[in-house]
Amino acid sequence: MSERNYWKRMQRKRLSRRSLISASARAGVGAAGLALVGCGDDDDDAQSAAQAQAQPQPDQEQVQAQQQAQQVATQQAQTQEEAMEEEAVALLPGQLTAEEEAMTLTAEQEWRLRYHWSKLQNLPGQADGPKHGGTWRLAHAAPANWNVLGPNASLMAAFAPMFYSQLVVFPMDDYANAHYYINEGDLAAGWEVPEPTTVVFQLQDGITWQDKPPVNGRAMTAEDVKIAYDALREEGRVQASSYTAVNSIDYDNASNNVRFNLAEPAAYLLNNMMNPFHTVVAPEFVEEPSLLDLAENTVGTGPFQLDSATTGSEWRGSRHPEYHKLDPRTGLQLPYIDNIHGLDFVGQRESEWAAWETGETDWIRLQDITEYDRAIEQHPDMVVQVTAPPPGWQPHMTFKDLTAEPFSDPRVRQALSLGMDRDEQAAGVYYGLAAGGYGQNWTFFKDESSPWGFREWPWTFEELGDFHVFNAAEGKRLLDAAGYNEDNPLTFDAAFHTVPGFYLDHFLLVVDQWNRNLGANVTHEQIEWESWLALLFTKEYSGTLFTWLVGSEMDADGLAYGRMHSESPGNIYGINDPDVDQWAVEQRQELDVEKRSEILEKIRVRELENMWRIFCVNPYRMAARREYLFGQMDTYNAWNPGWGATNTERIWKNL
Repeated sequence: MSERNYWKRMQRKRLSRRSLISASARAGVGAAGLALVGCGDDDDDAQSAAQAQAQPQPDQEQVQAQQQAQQVATQQAQTQEEAMEEEAVALLPGQLTAEEEAMTLTAEQEWRLRYHWSKLQNLPGQADGPKHGGTWRLAHAAPANWNVLGPNASLMAAFAPMFYSQLVVFPMDDYANAHYYINEGDLAAGWEVPEPTTVVFQLQDGITWQDKPPVNGRAMTAEDVKIAYDALREEGRVQASSYTAVNSIDYDNASNNVRFNLAEPAAYLLNNMMNPFHTVVAPEFVEEPSLLDLAENTVGTGPFQLDSATTGSEWRGSRHPEYHKLDPRTGLQLPYIDNIHGLDFVGQRESEWAAWETGETDWIRLQDITEYDRAIEQHPDMVVQVTAPPPGWQPHMTFKDLTAEPFSDPRVRQALSLGMDRDEQAAGVYYGLAAGGYGQNWTFFKDESSPWGFREWPWTFEELGDFHVFNAAEGKRLLDAAGYNEDNPLTFDAAFHTVPGFYLDHFLLVVDQWNRNLGANVTHEQIEWESWLALLFTKEYSGTLFTWLVGSEMDADGLAYGRMHSESPGNIYGINDPDVDQWAVEQRQELDVEKRSEILEKIRVRELENMWRIFCVNPYRMAARREYLFGQMDTYNAWNPGWGATNTERIWKNL
């Protein structure tokens, strides 16, 4: 990363000398040997020869014996090294290296290593494809509202990329890095940044809208793209915070390009444009966005077109026959599969299991280790992946009103955090496959050995600050100082749905911990699943809301400016801190990665001191697919199926 700025931050860093020495030591070359190899010259050789002549010489048999022993040792070392390399290359999901098998690992460490994304490319059958044809069958609820320009547009991220396109996306398939993403063109064939306040996108040729009214398969133009992004940046849109730096958008149909003119450098722009709900809709729908509420009007330029949808039952889609993209890895036409069939099993877990076990669906989310045991017993050849959760999907408690009692007092919020035993949450609900939840991404903790210079999740509770470490006594002391005790217990309602599963178990455990550890009086405000996420925006609950959606941006800006700046349209929490406002603006404009990280660190510390949102633990994502399904990949920023279905076009079957 030579320039350390955001236009080039996706470039891989060169190995440091320290990394090189470490790699050499693993290969059997010590640091001293590396120094000799790297620093020797002719004078050194002459000096070494003179020293050798001055030494007493051993007899010939001894020399030969030493040489033979050295050859045997070298051959054994080479054989062992080759075996280790072969083992590392050929490892399949579920397997560990001999070194890892010998280590003492926690459940979180072991499962993350066993089912790491890098092993998916070694699956049997990869060399046979990709192949075209077939139907992907999945358990996936259809949304009640399909409007990608509406107030709940972020919820459409689970569907929008199947039917719509974006200027830029990120790769998701069995060969993609699940914990590190790069910008990849979607509608854009490429782009350039002639100056920090200008980004020019060159569009691909031959892009057509799907052959459905009102566009009827016409060619997409640069003007269409300009109109669509102007709509996304309109005040009040959930996408608008990503485009506040955009002064204007120009287009040229003749040269087929779109130019974004910025008022200031925008470190976050390209990353945020990869959001799965920053999609290009036709001008006809921009003029009448209410038409997008209807499933039959889901018309884009994406890989699939929606054929039918019945909320609470099922939905079906088929390939867009004039889709414009080729697979960048193989050069083959996308999409690979012909049809998608989604079945709605919300609140019907046993029905979902039956569909998986009988082959009615090709994929299932595994909620815990016991479900893994159940799944693999019936389908021992299934493929499993364990992935870190995305930054925007973090279990936390949010407050209806930070300016009203009792939650206007920071001591109350801090006490509630101290009263959470997060180790108990991780072990009791997720069998240890969880860690400290807080909008993790590349910006928080440095690690020069990683491709982008920062460390992957998980974080420790201690790293997240004193209020993330369980301390019931201190929590009670803070509540007492705020006026709440045995005679006047802290009393409020906590809202959450009632659908059985680990989400509900997690919520009920948090409520129990508050009542048990702090002497509070918290009751469950029961709500319907369909309205659960919407409550985060409508605030139609009494005290607190247990939710997951924290900031659905692909860049740290979504967690900083997007959710915490007092004037951001995405600040649904009511956070109002002058320092955070200043820092949030500064980090948006800072193109130097390390300097920006320092600013974001100040925001993180301030938030976790004030507990404007109380973060719990976050589980890893564990998913299983049938052995004949390829390319269905989860990343830490998107799941498929789930939030961010950007790789549906690369899924294929080998039957």
